[in-house]
Amino acid sequence: MGDGVRSVRRFFRRHPTEPPQPSELLPILRVWLFLLAVGACAAAFGWETVSLTLLVGTVWAMFDEVTLGVRHGWPAFVAALAVGRGMNRLAQAAVPGSGSLWDEFCVNALCTAAALVTFVGVSRLRWRRR
Repeated sequence: MGDGVRSVRRFFRRHPTEPPQPSELLPILRVWLFLLAVGACAAAFGWETVSLTLLVGTVWAMFDEVTLGVRHGWPAFVAALAVGRGMNRLAQAAVPGSGSLWDEFCVNALCTAAALVTFVGVSRLRWRRR
């Protein structure tokens, strides 16, 4: 096998002797706080990219953890995306549509928090050896 196949395979499988570690909460919390600051600045300056900024930052942080090889990385990634999207739909239905960027920021902050907490929670599930 070529080196290219091995470098891609590491995203999908870990070495059998290397036990995967769960995702750490503190780095994820730092990323979320940074995203809140960037999103708040975007909302304050009137940029229309508040939701896109929070979404891309959240997906980037989770994908970075997956590539580092956290425990249950891909299932945690998919579950976090599903929870974040579901929370987004529920929050937008519950919050009256005033069209304010601050309303959009608050809804997206809640959704990104739910997605990141789900990611960390799923990565902390017990690992079963085969």
